Amino acid sequence: MTPWTGRRVTSRVRARGWLRTESPLHVGGLGTGPAEPLPLAVDGLNRPYVPGTTLAGVLRDWSRGAGPDALDELWGFAAARGDGGRASRVIVADALVTSDRRLDERGLPASPLSVAQLEVRSSVGIDRTTGAAAPEILYGRQVVPAGHYLRLEIDVESAESPALDEARMRALLTALAAGEIRLGAATGRGLGVVRLLDDCLDLVVDRFDSPAGLLAVLRDDATRARSLTSLGTADPELPPRRELLDIQIGWKPLAPVMVRATASGLTVDTLPLTTRVDDRHLTLVLAGSSLKGALRGHAEFVERTARGITAPQAARGASASEHSIAFRAQLDQLRAVRALFGAARDDVKDRRAGALRVEECDSLVTIPESLWLSATGADAALAAPDEREGSLPRAVRERLDDHGLAQADHVALDRWTGGAADGRLFSVLEPHSVRWEPIRLSIDLTRLGDERDHALALLLLTLRDLAAGRVPVGAAVNRGFGDIEVSGITLSGGPWHEQIELADVLNGPEISTIARAWTDYLAQEVS
Repeated sequence: MTPWTGRRVTSRVRARGWLRTESPLHVGGLGTGPAEPLPLAVDGLNRPYVPGTTLAGVLRDWSRGAGPDALDELWGFAAARGDGGRASRVIVADALVTSDRRLDERGLPASPLSVAQLEVRSSVGIDRTTGAAAPEILYGRQVVPAGHYLRLEIDVESAESPALDEARMRALLTALAAGEIRLGAATGRGLGVVRLLDDCLDLVVDRFDSPAGLLAVLRDDATRARSLTSLGTADPELPPRRELLDIQIGWKPLAPVMVRATASGLTVDTLPLTTRVDDRHLTLVLAGSSLKGALRGHAEFVERTARGITAPQAARGASASEHSIAFRAQLDQLRAVRALFGAARDDVKDRRAGALRVEECDSLVTIPESLWLSATGADAALAAPDEREGSLPRAVRERLDDHGLAQADHVALDRWTGGAADGRLFSVLEPHSVRWEPIRLSIDLTRLGDERDHALALLLLTLRDLAAGRVPVGAAVNRGFGDIEVSGITLSGGPWHEQIELADVLNGPEISTIARAWTDYLAQEVS
């Protein structure tokens, strides 16, 4: 008898569907130079895509939950020594990024996204001592805008327990449909939110251990099809889930609130950051990196005030590199801040990703792309000759005002003459009456580990100050921008199983343990 070769497979669960990007997505590719934004991964035809290794990695990480690296028999493993190990039974294909959900005659995505449609997100570090941009801390990355699609193709091959594997596939797809699994980089700053669309999900279960099952596969029998609810009703036997705390902040601006866009307009110097809603509309956005930076800066201020210490700084006359080193030392000086927001340097002994995730915050205004092109000056050739310089055309200003935006001109005054300084006139497109979505945060309490209670205390103090109007957000906060009024902060998860207001948390029974941990933490030396 011929011995069995290869991996024994008696059944297969196959899923084919679409993931929709609910926030910008970045999966890094090959860079061209240190001065360029971090590029997006592209395939051999220069089409943006998400490698199967990236998808398999995040799916495995979600499956692992709060437990150790388990499910090796499903996801495979490599032996620490020697040639032992086994390949994964989960096969994940590369996911092409597309503009819509059409497939060609071969079943491949028909509308790959062009690299010309990518956006660029830039970020800068703010020195805690000077309040100005920290040297050598400007960086940017290309992102796929929200509202695009990824082609998802997953197979799970089984030999011994097909019912269990079907249940695990159901759990994975359910988590994707709920938006629980993030893709790519900077997920702690709100990037990488994807959601599985259930209206176009194809699920089939193939059996290879009987003639009838083999014939059904060859004939493409419709009886092989399954729905997500009917797929694998058994217990998936996954490790314990991670413990999360969700926070929602309702707010409204008291002054213009915006994040500055990287590029200037032809007429207006400073524009608010926008992101695409669909093919013909945009909206204003507060980047998750900006919101997280504001919260981190204030959390550092709270802890340094409580400890009576100042932020490390470079000596007067130091080089740009020395100032950059001092800035990284500012970020990594405080252990509770590192636990919440992450560490900046590789040489920090407990370096890890921060437990706090801050989502992107979109405005509730939808701006037609044609109007935005007029506001930025991209269609300046269409303007009347007397309307091309100095100010936006009146018709454009009126339409922008309907959307809560207005051009404001500013000029610097000469300290000697008292008149306008030459060459110092600049303009800003200010969102003066724009409504916004709530700010949403989440904390991975499992990741906090032993730092949990005192890190949670620091976050609650930061949220208390945010509710009191002490934390401005966005750009130009020293020039009258960024003031907000918080209407309510609710928490759910962790110690609070039911949704609860921040004021009730600060006066509840759980706060005594958290406060005691904070006091004990402050008694320790800064590490």
